[in-house]
Amino acid sequence: MGTRAVVVDDDSLVGELSKTLLEDAGYEVDLINDSAKGLQSILARPPALVLLDILMPGLDGLTLCHRIKSNAATKAVKVVMVSGKAFHADRKRAADYGADLFIEKPYNVDTFAMQIADLLAGQAPPSLAPAVAPRLGPQPQAPAEAKMHATVWGCRSLSPYEGGEPSRYGRHTPCVSLEVAGSLLIFDAGSGIVPLGQRLVEEGKYRNLWLLLTHFHQDHIEGLEKFAPAYAEGFKINIGAPASPDEALEGRIQNLFEAAPPEFGAMQAQLEIFEMREETYALLPGVQLSPFFANHPDTTLAFVVEAEGRKFVYAPDSEIYGEQGTAMQDYDERLCRLAQGADVLIHDARYLDSDYQTRKNNGHSSWADTVDLAARCGIRRLVLFHHDDSYSDALLDRTEADARKRIAEKGYALELMMAREGLKIGF
Repeated sequence: MGTRAVVVDDDSLVGELSKTLLEDAGYEVDLINDSAKGLQSILARPPALVLLDILMPGLDGLTLCHRIKSNAATKAVKVVMVSGKAFHADRKRAADYGADLFIEKPYNVDTFAMQIADLLAGQAPPSLAPAVAPRLGPQPQAPAEAKMHATVWGCRSLSPYEGGEPSRYGRHTPCVSLEVAGSLLIFDAGSGIVPLGQRLVEEGKYRNLWLLLTHFHQDHIEGLEKFAPAYAEGFKINIGAPASPDEALEGRIQNLFEAAPPEFGAMQAQLEIFEMREETYALLPGVQLSPFFANHPDTTLAFVVEAEGRKFVYAPDSEIYGEQGTAMQDYDERLCRLAQGADVLIHDARYLDSDYQTRKNNGHSSWADTVDLAARCGIRRLVLFHHDDSYSDALLDRTEADARKRIAEKGYALELMMAREGLKIGF
């Protein structure tokens, strides 16, 4: 019997391919498409080798790697990350967590088994290369009476821009609120959360708040320490965010609040912190929240909210592969499946096509790729978001005009909006 390997990958195409290639090379292979079950199998009967995808429901691959390498019974298992999410930050984290090899999807089928054999033999692996594109889905019907109301409080990136010029689109970093089923959900805590917080304290309408953080990059958390409801009596703030395997989520968030300027005083609000995974949560009565891992450096979530027959998707930091994607880079397909038919998709469209060509693999998309994917996925209304801070109003105006022209020329059934501070969307 050959060396035992376990492949944990929720993408059946790549998982089956990896399994077949390893079996052809003489390995005994178990393919498991559920990450929690994969961990159970590995702990129960440690194999010689484990292959892990990064973006998986439940436990992501980096967390799995960390748990395998932190356990005395499995730390000697060779761990190979096989993922299309291959940003420098993710490669570094994989290495920090003990991964023995990182193979980027799409990989070369002719050299794949050889790379694994070299790893097990203690030799250094060569690099691997690309292959073919995914097909994505149909068009929806628009619902009528508004049941959800979204407001944009900040939509810019954090960049070296220091011009200080006013902008019709605003200069605040990401924050979006969503009124649904008599409650308020807040997405991200960029600087836009500061004016939102002031409004919430002044009006006193919503006291039980849900704040959902996509990740911990500066432009998505920089306003949290100045979020006024945290320092006012009578508020409860529920914070949902992705966890890092090597850092306690509660401590990470408490540290952000502790950086508040002295004039804010002590925290008065009740605070509850929840680790979010790629699962489905009954967040509130009649409101379903489904986080999913986004294609962006570090552990990053996007969110789907479904309630009262409406669907809202927030994916502010998300790199689409577009026409250059391959069958093994399944992110576009996963995103499309999860966002399918949404009434509103707020999605990363940070770059012009020309800029994107020199800034690929940084976790952000071009507006053209975002428009094309939204149309293929049957999105009713697309909001282009996360504008590069160096872009002038004139350039953003031109981007909107070019996007509308593309929609008309290609015959897309898609309503387009450019994010700007104060934008309100009822659906």
